Amino acid sequence: MSTSPTMISTVPPPRPISVNSSILPMSSTYSDTHKVTSRCTSADIHNDDVDSTQSLNVSFEYHPGGPVEMEDTETLSDVPRPTSQSSLQFEHLPMEIHEAILDHLFGERVSASGNNGPGPASRSWVKALRHPRRKALSDLSLISPLWRTLVQERIFRHIKVKGTKDGLAETEDWFGLHPHLVPYVRHIEVWVPVWGNRARKNITAQPREFLAGRRYLNEDNGLAGVNTMLQGTMSRWEEQEHGSYASNNFAFHMASHNASLEDIFRHVGIYFPAAQILTLEAGHCKKPPLITHFANDPVGLMGEFHLEPLPNVRTLVMRGAWNIMRDYRHWTTISDALPSLREWHCAYAKPKTEAYHTIYKALSNLSSSVVHLDISLEGFHSNDQSHWHGDKVSHHNHLCRLLGSIAPRLEHLSFTGNVCSSFFNAARSATSHRPQDARLRSLDLVVKTCCREASSEPSSPVLEEPSGITNLKFIQSFEKLVLGAVRSLEMYLSLSYIRIRFIDLDSTCALLNPYFQMVGHECTGLWNLEIIETLAQVRPSTHYVQLSDGIYPQFGANNTIIGALYPRTRPLSINASNYKILSDAAKS
Repeated sequence: MSTSPTMISTVPPPRPISVNSSILPMSSTYSDTHKVTSRCTSADIHNDDVDSTQSLNVSFEYHPGGPVEMEDTETLSDVPRPTSQSSLQFEHLPMEIHEAILDHLFGERVSASGNNGPGPASRSWVKALRHPRRKALSDLSLISPLWRTLVQERIFRHIKVKGTKDGLAETEDWFGLHPHLVPYVRHIEVWVPVWGNRARKNITAQPREFLAGRRYLNEDNGLAGVNTMLQGTMSRWEEQEHGSYASNNFAFHMASHNASLEDIFRHVGIYFPAAQILTLEAGHCKKPPLITHFANDPVGLMGEFHLEPLPNVRTLVMRGAWNIMRDYRHWTTISDALPSLREWHCAYAKPKTEAYHTIYKALSNLSSSVVHLDISLEGFHSNDQSHWHGDKVSHHNHLCRLLGSIAPRLEHLSFTGNVCSSFFNAARSATSHRPQDARLRSLDLVVKTCCREASSEPSSPVLEEPSGITNLKFIQSFEKLVLGAVRSLEMYLSLSYIRIRFIDLDSTCALLNPYFQMVGHECTGLWNLEIIETLAQVRPSTHYVQLSDGIYPQFGANNTIIGALYPRTRPLSINASNYKILSDAAKS
């Protein structure tokens, strides 16, 4: 039998040994080297300077105690060993591998500009939050000069600054000592506190008649009186100096050293000119104060002053927007300072009539550069049910129709509040002549309730009962909303993601809250016969993943329906007509 020359690869073949003999031990040189070089990278494949036969330093020791069969096989001790170690070093790896390692440790980064996917989840700024282990992971920058840049870029990509005068000054001083870190800042979040530092109680309560009346633009008037009222709300405070609990010696005070909106924009423009995302967090409380806009115009309604322009900011996130923007003139001042704005997130904690009108006017004059819109007129922190606001808002200023008219020029639209089918009717009319110009790719609607129809009698009550799974009128309005969404697929050819949800935290079965979702060519959620037929006509390639009743009756004595069987998971499909089971059970 002829023998072939031995070939040594990066993964050595198993040595043939007798089943009756003991396994030949390997030297430590082999075991250590094999652990290091067991992974093969693209640099090993494409680097011509490194010989593939010398990428593994193999060394075996022969122990004659165990007889080796197959004597025609050459021993590895006869193979010449390499005399020099590989020149491949850690920093020679491709940049993609370094990036992948750090993304695994820090989490994937969200692009500061441009859309990353069809759904709203890909654009959620939750992924762009500061890393919670940034202090622990900062030591990774000491591994190599290459990693120093990559790690610092991730750590300082998103910074959070306290929106007080002292907080801005502290940030200015710190980055003044570390100017090389300033270009890494892409997302700056300014948190403006509602409450100030706690203080000792030394003020006697004033009579109620001396407290300033509430005004929607000047709710911070008479804060001294508000402070005295809040003094009685705290029961016990921890005395940190003595490590024990003291009596009720402290009281809340409204923040008095907050920076103005003018200071914040000037600070970002001077010290962080490369920032592309600006987040303003104004907080929320009962009777919250309005952020000071200008030193010479605290409420920002005179129109004589302007904010520092931020030409590189493309995304504006406003949380607690009621403390920032209560009038359309406030939005005019902010938008004039952001000429390159492409993405706007605005969230109000509670429904306000002034907020509704402000958003309506802002959207009526929305810049054509904005292609990503996320508006929330109502949060989910309270148990108060939203009622139909048809009597409070004029039909001439119907926000649903306005949103539908601007939908064709947006790429993504997310809205939380009162929604009705007129949104999709207006969206279809806006693009009926040129459907190929519609740019909308994803739509996310969170329905608090549905608007009253114009044909409703003015004398009728707003709603006999709150919106929910037991209100058939609301379910019928939600059906019309889903049907309008399906019909709009005929005009919006690029629309590949739709999510319509009703969220009721007090629902008897939250899993049965009505919803509709379309991802690509698959649909789940509410359905009826008309929705199925319309979907087959406008987009035949799209279908429901499953068609089932979703809600099943629970029978009692004499086969009478006494309720519904609550599922353990959210059904993939729900027949709209089966909500009558829940409605009848609630009335019985």
